[in-house]
Amino acid sequence: MTQIKCRTSITSLIGALLISSMVTGCTTPSHETNTASASVTHQTPLSVLYAGSMTHVIENEIRPAANAALHIDFQGEGAGSAELAHMITAKVANPDVFISASPSVDTNDLMGPSNGNAIRWYLTLASDQLVIAYAPHSRFRSELQAAAQNKIPWYKVLATPGLRLGRTDPNLDPKGADTILMMKLAEKLYHQPHLEQTLLGSDENPKEVYPEEDLIAQLTSGQMDAVIAYKHEAIEWHVPYITLPNAINLGDPADAKTYAQVSWQPTHGKPVVGAPILFTITVPERAPHASAAVAFVRYMVGGQGHTMLMRDGFTATKIEVGGDETAVPHSLSSTIQGKIS
Repeated sequence: MTQIKCRTSITSLIGALLISSMVTGCTTPSHETNTASASVTHQTPLSVLYAGSMTHVIENEIRPAANAALHIDFQGEGAGSAELAHMITAKVANPDVFISASPSVDTNDLMGPSNGNAIRWYLTLASDQLVIAYAPHSRFRSELQAAAQNKIPWYKVLATPGLRLGRTDPNLDPKGADTILMMKLAEKLYHQPHLEQTLLGSDENPKEVYPEEDLIAQLTSGQMDAVIAYKHEAIEWHVPYITLPNAINLGDPADAKTYAQVSWQPTHGKPVVGAPILFTITVPERAPHASAAVAFVRYMVGGQGHTMLMRDGFTATKIEVGGDETAVPHSLSSTIQGKIS
């Protein structure tokens, strides 16, 4: 074995010279260098910021599969979509790919001069709907089960004293905003004018609001009795859930006009108008590894990544483009099936 001996000096000057010498003169055997270089060359680092509700499928299924198929080193982080968008515009993060739980985050928080033109386009990836997931061992399990069977109105069960309801921060996460919009729609559907206030309290009620990436863990650990969740989350975590009517679950494009009758004003930024839930994907303008990012987007909208999303409980949707269609990379053009309205 080759041994490398580099002595340190008692003076900083000589130490600095020796460090320089080590960089240029203290080398490893050539076959080791070649092996390391080959490894680095074939694994492009890919930074992906994604909606926290996708953590399970992204980290456990898509990450290893994409690494093998695309020869990338997937480096992901999940959190509330709006929170991640603010990190991008503040230049705290510079991802190769951004996956959001709502087109409104793309248009309101990332597009346009006021947002530094962080992105110019996005593609729809999948759709989903809101459900009420509940803990299998909750002390209110029988009531929640009865609501799931339409024997008791779900909103009456959630109003039961002592029942712990969880949701996400509407200012940081589209699901949190959608929860408020769903409650507004429910007020109309059930003729219950104070339903939102009764069940949610303030927009950022600290007794209910948890980070997006922690919400299901709060439920499965027994800290919460029920949470407002996406259907795919309830499916992947194997917890029972209450299905909500299409008129309020934000999951049916046929009810888009009904959803648009309600809106919510965040603390900062533009109002969020009710709309069908759509997950989106894009490559930001400053993406360090744009070519690999585009390949990953294609993998997600039409490749194995898309198949894994469907298996996880998402619903397929037309791949439509939002924003500037002319800015979409050419290799993705064939995947586009329309333009989002």
